[in-house]
Formats: sequence, structure tokens, C-alpha cells
Amino acid sequence: MTYIVRRQSVYYLNLRLPKHLFPNRHTLRMCLNLRERQPALFLASSLAQQVHNHLQEHPLADILTLRRLCTEWRDKCPTPSSVHRSHQPIAKPARSVANGPALSTLSKLYIEEGKRGGTWREVSTHEVERSLRDLFELMGDMPVSDFDVHQARLLKDRLSRCPQYFALLPQFKGKTLTQVIESGGTYKTITAVTVNNRLRKLSAFMNWCKSNGYVTDNPLVGLKVMTGSAKEARLSFDQHDLSTLLNLDALKVEARKHPWRFWLPLLGRFTGARLEELCQLHVADFTTLQGIDCIRIDDGHESQKLKNSSSRRTLPIHPTLIRLGLLDYVKTQRTQNSDRLFPELEPVRGKLGHAPSKWFSRYRIKMGITDPKKTFHSFRHTMIDDLRDAGVQDSLIKRIVGHEDSAVTFGVYGSRIPIKAMVEALENVSLSST
Repeated sequence: MTYIVRRQSVYYLNLRLPKHLFPNRHTLRMCLNLRERQPALFLASSLAQQVHNHLQEHPLADILTLRRLCTEWRDKCPTPSSVHRSHQPIAKPARSVANGPALSTLSKLYIEEGKRGGTWREVSTHEVERSLRDLFELMGDMPVSDFDVHQARLLKDRLSRCPQYFALLPQFKGKTLTQVIESGGTYKTITAVTVNNRLRKLSAFMNWCKSNGYVTDNPLVGLKVMTGSAKEARLSFDQHDLSTLLNLDALKVEARKHPWRFWLPLLGRFTGARLEELCQLHVADFTTLQGIDCIRIDDGHESQKLKNSSSRRTLPIHPTLIRLGLLDYVKTQRTQNSDRLFPELEPVRGKLGHAPSKWFSRYRIKMGITDPKKTFHSFRHTMIDDLRDAGVQDSLIKRIVGHEDSAVTFGVYGSRIPIKAMVEALENVSLSST
């Protein structure tokens, strides 16, 4: 049996779980950090056997325990020396170590320390590893002190010319990243936002090098590509968009196999929450406050992560969601002993919203909304626009959508949750924009 799948040139464990033990989740998937098929098969087979043995002794083990154990087993399992683990960026041999340790050596120490400290989320670890791989593929390895402002500017230029979906498109098969960007070919490059995200990750690495005494200055500090405002990056939905995307009959057809396809767009419209916040909801996050049915956006469970502390909030459930049966759906998930609202969603690189994001992109295009600046996040922009148009105070809007606002602490609403004020504000939100 094959226990692996390949995504963006990296192999993942894809293990079917016994249905009688896991009725709500049939597959365990996690990154193997391997790029070569044979070592990935070796590691996946070993993990599958260890999972089987563990379930024989502990049949009540939950999915989070299995995932944690698999991570430990993966990191301890010996692999052939020729294999490149994804947390050890592929680098050319260092030219010299006369000017201090090589970047590749320090990158390994940096990643090991970050993982050991337990402060990196799984998705953050993946992004750091990805950024370091890009550094070595584009610049090669070198003594850390040789990476100066000239090298930093060259890195920014080369990152800006990197193609989107490099590991997936057949036109790039057999070519290195450097070969592609130096070919002068025509292709769609990664966005300025992506470039800046990777530069920030690499700047954090250089700050670590500086803090640990390997360099005196960080040549990447403040380095970024100029971009438009966040408002220009994504557009709000207009009335026609909302009527089209939130057509209940169309959503029901989409949701025949996956209930989340019905509920996520509606939740996006009536909460303004981020996609990942909605995908990681637990049934325990549905509560009652001041006699009002509410949704709690929180990180109280191991699988939940928040963007920042301002993201933690409680929202009243919009009457339309109740009328459409959301609370009945929550009750059904409880009776099935499901902890999560959408238990069938599997994390990809630490994000439960991966599959919903891909699906929504296909769905909106199929429904005739092709502007790439209109995404699931546009529900959030639309919510903000609708509340502002209705004259709702900015401080309350920020409380609803989880934006940071220092004025809120000592402002109109104080530290208590203004549920009734939120209820009144959300009366201005309907299936179609006003």
C-alpha cells in the first residue's frame, strides 16, 4: 500500500485510519519533510506500522495524539544520508569559512532552536524553511559575514523574479530556480506581498545571527518591495457578487459531499472572520452570552491559532445563520462526538483553510466572478464597508472583525464584550450588500 502523496515537491504521509475508531476523520496526513520518493516511502511505511502498533495498545487515542507521536517518530527515524530534509535547506558548498560560519550551518542551528523553543507554529516553521531554501537556491551558501547589503539587494531582485507554482508547473520541470529566473522567459511571478513575507522571515534569521554574535549588522533590515495598500490587494464584493456567491441552491449543490462548502461562505459574510478562524472552530466555541447565541474566536484548543491577541473575540450569531440551521448543524456535530465544527478538514502545512481556499477560488470563477482581487477575504472587506456605510463606530467594527485598536481599551466600550451593540451593528448585514 502507498502511504504517501506529493505536494509542491515535498512528500506527505497519507494514512487511512480505521473507520470504527475514527468515524469523523478517516485520514492522517502530515509532512514528511522529504523530496525523494524512495526515502519517503520508507519513512511512511515505518510511521504506518508504528501507528498500527500504537492503536492496538491504545485504541482510544485521538487524532492529535497520533499526529504528535508521528512528528516525534518522523524526527527520530533514520533516513539515507543522500536525502535532503526540507528543514535543512539545499545549499551549495560554502566557499570559505574564514569569515565565520557558513549560512547553511547557522540556518540549521536557527531552525533547531526555533522548533525546540516551541514558539513556532507548524505553518511558521514551513514558511521559515521555504524562505531559507529560496535563499540558498538563489544565492548559494557563503560565510555569514559575506552576506552584505549588496547580496541582500541581489536577493530581493531575484526573489522578485521567482515564478509562481515553480514546483508544480511542467514547464519548469528539470530546471533549477536560478535557471528559470536567468532564462528571461515569460511567466507569472510571485506577488510583492510574498516577496516581502520571505524577506521578513530571512531578516528574522539574520537578526538571530546578529543577536548570537555571528554578524554585527543585519543587511536585510527594512528591505522590501514597494506594494500598493492592503485595500488595493483585495476588493470588496458588490451586491451582485454576494447574491451570486451566496445563492443557497448553488451552495447546497456544492455541499453535497462537504458541508463546510455551504457554511463557510455564509459564516464569512455574517461574521467577517478570517477563513482560518472559521475552519478551526470547535463546537465548544458556540456559546450563550447575555442571553444571545454567540461564536467565540479563540485559540483554546491545540489545533487553533490566532493571528494576534486582538483576534480573540466573541461575536453574536447573525439571525440569518440561525434561520438557515447553523445551530442545528452544531448540535448534530455534538451528537456525533465531533470536537471540531468541520472535522473533515485536514491541515496542509499547518492550515485547515487550504482546501476551502482552493475550492472557493474555483467556485467563484464558476459562478462568473473572475477578478483575482475578489477572494474569500473579500467577505471581510465587505463586512467592514457595510458597517462603516451604516455609521457604526470604527472602534466597534474593529472589535467585531478582530482588528487591533489601542483606543478600544479606554474607549467607548471598555473591556467588556459589547454584545448588544454588536447585535445592533450586524443588523446592517444581509445576504446581499445594502
